[in-house]
Amino acid sequence: MAVPKTLTLPAIPIRDMVLFPGARVPFVVGRSASVRTLELAIKAGDHLLMLTQKDAKVETPGQDDLYPIGTLALVESVIALPKDYYKVGVKGIARVNLRRYDDSGEVIQAEAYLLPEPSAAGGSLQAFHQAVEAFLGRNSDASRLLSLDQIRELPLGKAIDTVAGLVPAEVKQKQEILEQLEIGPRLETLLHLLELDAARSEVDRTLDEKTRQRLDQDHKQYVLNEKMRVIQQELGKKEEKDESTRLKDQIEAAGMSAEARGKALEELERLEAMPPQSAEATVSRTYLDWLLALPWKAMADERLDLMEAERVLDEDHSGLDKIKARILEHLAVMARLQKDPAKAEKGSEKGDGTQPPLRGPILCLVGPPGVGKTSLARSIARALNRPFVRLSLGGVRDEAEIRGHRRTYIGSMPGRIISLMKKAKVRNPLMLLDEIDKMASDFRGDPSSALLEVLDPEQNAAFQDHYLDVGFDLSQVLFLATANVRHQIPEPLEDRLEVLELSGYTTKEKLAIAEQHLLPRALEGHGMKDMGVQFEKAALEKLVQAYTREAGVRQFEREIANILRKLARHTLQPERGEAFDPIITAERVPKLLGPEKILETRAEDTVPPGLVNGLAWTPTGGDLLTIEAAVLPGKGVLKLTGKLGEVMQESANLALSYVRARAERLGLKRDFLDSVDLHVHVPEGAIPKDGPSAGITLATALISVLTGIPARADLAMTGELTLRGRVLPIGGLKEKLLAAHRQGRKAVLIPSENARHLEEVPAEVREQLSIHLVSHMDEVIPLALTRMPEPLGPEAAAPAPPNPARENPATQ
Repeated sequence: MAVPKTLTLPAIPIRDMVLFPGARVPFVVGRSASVRTLELAIKAGDHLLMLTQKDAKVETPGQDDLYPIGTLALVESVIALPKDYYKVGVKGIARVNLRRYDDSGEVIQAEAYLLPEPSAAGGSLQAFHQAVEAFLGRNSDASRLLSLDQIRELPLGKAIDTVAGLVPAEVKQKQEILEQLEIGPRLETLLHLLELDAARSEVDRTLDEKTRQRLDQDHKQYVLNEKMRVIQQELGKKEEKDESTRLKDQIEAAGMSAEARGKALEELERLEAMPPQSAEATVSRTYLDWLLALPWKAMADERLDLMEAERVLDEDHSGLDKIKARILEHLAVMARLQKDPAKAEKGSEKGDGTQPPLRGPILCLVGPPGVGKTSLARSIARALNRPFVRLSLGGVRDEAEIRGHRRTYIGSMPGRIISLMKKAKVRNPLMLLDEIDKMASDFRGDPSSALLEVLDPEQNAAFQDHYLDVGFDLSQVLFLATANVRHQIPEPLEDRLEVLELSGYTTKEKLAIAEQHLLPRALEGHGMKDMGVQFEKAALEKLVQAYTREAGVRQFEREIANILRKLARHTLQPERGEAFDPIITAERVPKLLGPEKILETRAEDTVPPGLVNGLAWTPTGGDLLTIEAAVLPGKGVLKLTGKLGEVMQESANLALSYVRARAERLGLKRDFLDSVDLHVHVPEGAIPKDGPSAGITLATALISVLTGIPARADLAMTGELTLRGRVLPIGGLKEKLLAAHRQGRKAVLIPSENARHLEEVPAEVREQLSIHLVSHMDEVIPLALTRMPEPLGPEAAAPAPPNPARENPATQ
């Protein structure tokens, strides 16, 4: 039957396939419009147009949803299937280019024109035949339908279409070949497709080979194990236990709680039912390994000897008498509980004689860096003969760090509490919760809330880790915590802690620490223990005062190490520097370390009006806070500089209000502020400063600059000021007095309500400082200024003289 070049025929959209000219393809027709179109095509001469959909998910495609190049096909067979489906066999005849597609009626009609088949391009076909031969060699299904000899007999264009119909590829890749009208590009596209198929086949072959080798190895291992078992039975040897039996024996011997034992046996049953190579088997085995590695019943042989504990604490640390006394009290309670048989039996639910849990508060050592918090915890562990483990909480912001991840997550593990218990290998280690004030919280949870269960004696006997999912007893663990700043500890957590403040060391204490601990350790660490190196006391004082500014001794130790490194080089290369001299004097320190790093602000004989010394608390200890005030022509504006916080700015405004209220008593006119501006500056402007304790210092600076009377250069002060002139108590008294002593001040003014805190200050500092207790600003003025201001007018009452009884009794 002759076919015209322009055709209007029934058309069927097909999904997930491409029909090539010359290829025979079966497919199933189920859409109602396609079924009616098929019936029309059979009645009209068995010809129809086959058009491939761009997206197979489209149920009713339009012309834009079809590729423009399709195939004219001849229907060769139709087989009816259940539910109005038909299996149709068609043969491709020629390429067509779609011009119009009409699916508005009951059947689908399309108008297209035939695309002529170009003549074959010249050149060698060896590459094409080699690629086809390789394809047929690796594809058994294709080789049953086609042979290389048949390909050689076909015209090149028809041969390309025939092979393209058999190559496993995506619809888009096959459609690209169908749309190539020239033989050359069509051949290149097919060769590229055959190369991709060859690479894919090579990957599949490699994977199959590795899988087969693994299966063969497993089978070989199984056969060898069976043969070994038979040989041992023939020789009369006892058969070795398999892995499941060994795990079960370990579970029974681990001393787990009833809950954990049941969970472990249940997990073991699941493990036995799994293939050994499965991922689930690895997860179950790792879980069992964790359960078996934990110390369910192992206890350290604790030593509660107070004399030995006191000896160890004194050996490791100088000073800190109050802290040591509190620690020894804590240990004394533990010793009493252990010696009381009735309480021990009551405290041990299992009746195994273990020590009852200590239900007292958990100690938290708070102080600046370098004062010995972590080393104190190590000393306590050594004194008690308990293993020491440390949990660093700085920067922890994920609750899973404490409780672990649930086993539903890939790579899940227990939390750090359980990990440290595994490391300790006993139920009663000393666990240090370091930097407890540095935790944070975000969308992953609040780790401080998770710690509440850990530190609560009523709950930690059955601590629930998300990974283990069984209770673990933490009641025998001795917890200690450390922090740098108390107010940064979360409030619910602080409620479970007894805070022990470790303030900075005095110079005398630092020298004692250096002689007893730092120098011996540094000499041994630098290999100079037998070199006769000696530091004179003046040299150590030089290091403390001119090269370090800290509450602790960490930087002090680094400077000592710096000197020893230079001496070590002098011993080996005397010609490159000065000759080795083991005696370190104060004069040699600048030569070894360079210019002084800290220039202390020493008391001057005279200071200009407006300059007053205050005292400040910092996380690294106390410091001197110099406040400067100046009077400028203006209109009563108070300017504050030095990066002052909101509270400190309010203190400055309050101090000015106090001065205005007392103007005539201070020798000032009532309208003194109308023609002047006041500028208050706190040096070291890059450092933020805040807090109310500089109130009396700010007021004294304003009074000094307005009256022209200088303040005492050898005096420093601290105290919060109210609008009525009352002086309120402040915090950080010990650190502030240590700073005043360190920087050479002879007298200090402190609120009278802080008198109860003076016993915390070292006796050496109290003896060398003249400490004045003040309760009102009227008492501050005569003590702080070099002379009293002259009141204006006879009616102005003079300020109250200082009360001698308020002066520190230690200085009288």
